[in-house]
Amino acid sequence: MRGLQCPKSLYLYKYHIQLRDKQSAEQTAIFNRGNKVGILAQRLFADGVDATPAKRSNNLAAVEKTQQLISEGVEVIYEAAFQHEQVLAILDVLVKRDNHWYAYEVKSSTKISNTYIIDAALQYWVITHSGLPLADISLITINNQYLRKGELDLNQLFAIKSVKTEVLKHQPMVEEKIFQSKLVVANAEQPKVAIGEHCFSPYTCDFMGTCWKGVPKNSVFEISGISKTELFALYNEGYKTINDIPANNSLSANANKHIQSVKNDKERIDTEAIKKFLDKVSYPLFFMDFETFMPAVPLFEATKPYQHIPFQYSLHYKQSKEAPLEHFSFLAEQGFNPRKVFLENLMKDTEGEGSILVYDTLMEKNVLNSLKNDFPEYASKIENRLARIIDLMVPFQEKTYYHPAMKNSFSIKNLLHALVPDLSYTSLSISSGSIAMTAFEQLQTETDLFRIIEIRDQLHEYCKLDTLSMVKIFEKLEEVVMR
Repeated sequence: MRGLQCPKSLYLYKYHIQLRDKQSAEQTAIFNRGNKVGILAQRLFADGVDATPAKRSNNLAAVEKTQQLISEGVEVIYEAAFQHEQVLAILDVLVKRDNHWYAYEVKSSTKISNTYIIDAALQYWVITHSGLPLADISLITINNQYLRKGELDLNQLFAIKSVKTEVLKHQPMVEEKIFQSKLVVANAEQPKVAIGEHCFSPYTCDFMGTCWKGVPKNSVFEISGISKTELFALYNEGYKTINDIPANNSLSANANKHIQSVKNDKERIDTEAIKKFLDKVSYPLFFMDFETFMPAVPLFEATKPYQHIPFQYSLHYKQSKEAPLEHFSFLAEQGFNPRKVFLENLMKDTEGEGSILVYDTLMEKNVLNSLKNDFPEYASKIENRLARIIDLMVPFQEKTYYHPAMKNSFSIKNLLHALVPDLSYTSLSISSGSIAMTAFEQLQTETDLFRIIEIRDQLHEYCKLDTLSMVKIFEKLEEVVMR
């Protein structure tokens, strides 16, 4: 599968794995979630035997154990391993029914992608060519329409779909790609593959640190608002950096704002546009940020897979421009559905008048609308808060305030680095929303009291910095108008 994306990535993985980029906390969380979902799905097929060997990396032992279990008449095998012509496949669940074998591969996604189909086609090729005929092969995914009521219903949580028809169509391609991949790893020389869109599709390659190290600072890839196809076209035409791009170009006006800002090495400020934005804002001011988590398997009554469950908010408050800054916060207790108590506290802390500033309002508005549907008794109060929300990201997204250090990102961290370099997330143990999400989900099963206190303190610190950053960024906008 790696070789399909890029033969160079396959070669590096085989011979120079030490060059692999460090796995991010977010990626680790995704892998862990997939493993947990896979183990849970095994319960759809009771009384199975796990073929995983004592030493997990011993692939030969896994293959031999699988064959032993089959010969002993075991009818449900977890982590069944097969090998054919040097190609290994480890299947999530193998089931024998009515003297026929059925293969099941589990994905923690809610949709079946073409990548999953090709992956299943590879599994099918290895298993059937190793001597075990399959009556069918299916993908098990998460049913995101499942609404939990009472005990978890695995038959409702999981969706099973046969993909044998699609898998059979891919068999000639699989065989050809296996042949090509073997040539790649048999070659003494590393394949010469230029960087390109394949670096990101279907997954971001974990050897980008190696392959992209020659890309210079202020490269064309930092231009915002342009498709990857256009960016690679520029790069391959010889325009390596933003400074290389001629003044007369066919790029969008928005892209050229960024280009000129980098070339001139100074901020681009539209004072009038910023003043119009600030005119919409009225004191007292609330700077608001939510944290949510999205368990693949719904933990609470009346929730769905991957539903945004709000568990924390931070509020910085200023009664007037000259008033001292105040802070309010909420962090739910683990082990309980936090939605209603989150809502009750939020409504209390945002009472009164004044604008509610949020950086990128999509998530906060979606959460509030979801809470409004589920707790209609709070509908009028929630509508009041929704009407008061103003998106602090707008002046930066529209480039009425643009700093070259923002590069091609409008994330609050990039903005903070550009405008308020004294504030930083780098020293925090929890330094992003996705890590916060993972941390709170971890709290649901954590039993070490000291670890619970530590994680909760880290969550408070992270969310508080989010809204403090908004305060400082807003003050920068006010300074611009006062100049």
